[in-house]
Amino acid sequence: MKRISTSFVTTVDHHSEEGKDLITALRKYIKSDDKERGLSRRVCVKGRMGKNNPNAYKYSVKNTARLGYGGHSHQTIKLLDALKADLYIYDKS
Repeated sequence: MKRISTSFVTTVDHHSEEGKDLITALRKYIKSDDKERGLSRRVCVKGRMGKNNPNAYKYSVKNTARLGYGGHSHQTIKLLDALKADLYIYDKS
């Protein structure tokens, strides 16, 4: 079963200048569009582990207690540990 989010925008390499520029541009666009349309939204950047990530051990169940990280399927990956980042646009509530 595929999971689908209507809030998902794209996946970027948030460590590169191009990725950082894209995130900045999207945030500026959403801010100006919200001002024009009277909306209140935010851009959320969520870390994605990726394949062969050297930081994957931090998020395994074996290291949960020792390192204080997650260890479950719905955990949050820190952006510093992530290879890529997913961008989402959420309504502020």
